[in-house]
Amino acid sequence: MNARNCALASCLLASSVAHATTVITFDGFSSNNADIAAIAGFGDNIVANSPSFSVSQGLLVSGTPGISLDWLTAGWDTYTGWNGRGSVAQIDFNGIPTISILFTPTPDSAVVVKAFDLDEWAGGGAGSINWNVSGSSSGILASGNWTKTNAGGRDTIALPASSAGLLGEPVTLSFTLLSGASSYFALDNLTFDQVPEPSSAMLAGLGLGAAIMRRRRHSA
Repeated sequence: MNARNCALASCLLASSVAHATTVITFDGFSSNNADIAAIAGFGDNIVANSPSFSVSQGLLVSGTPGISLDWLTAGWDTYTGWNGRGSVAQIDFNGIPTISILFTPTPDSAVVVKAFDLDEWAGGGAGSINWNVSGSSSGILASGNWTKTNAGGRDTIALPASSAGLLGEPVTLSFTLLSGASSYFALDNLTFDQVPEPSSAMLAGLGLGAAIMRRRRHSA
């Protein structure tokens, strides 16, 4: 294989795993205790930075244009100035043991939930939350228990790369309250990828086709 073909192969290999990322920072909230599910399109098909969203550039697209979000059940509330740590999505478990977010990708994309911050307001007691990421076909992709003392605070939970859903597979991120005051918890800096980018999949397909054609010409 000559240098030109090697460069093309390297490019196609990179394109096949290229991805774009969105971080939901929730910084655009201006009031407390509004239902996030009632904010039309919040988190859907994000392609540009805004007060609530920070995106990174993939191979040819920014953000997560092929993923939409549903803030399932009541309990996802806006909150500004959360215990001195800025704006967050309050997880209000009052009467609701489990609260979830559904990520729905286009058929040629997959969802990867990469990381999120869990936060407990001081004075909520010894808090504990079970979290899990599951695919509609794949089942549980990642899970764990997060705990805090009465002093509260936050931690970043980073998920393994193996937590990726399948192409076109809806993925759910769920939180279940195990202990602590039901309205003292919050989510921040929700980070997720779209993989592969539609453009990357197309380029990879074109590269595979070109490789097959070259092989056929060489064998003729």
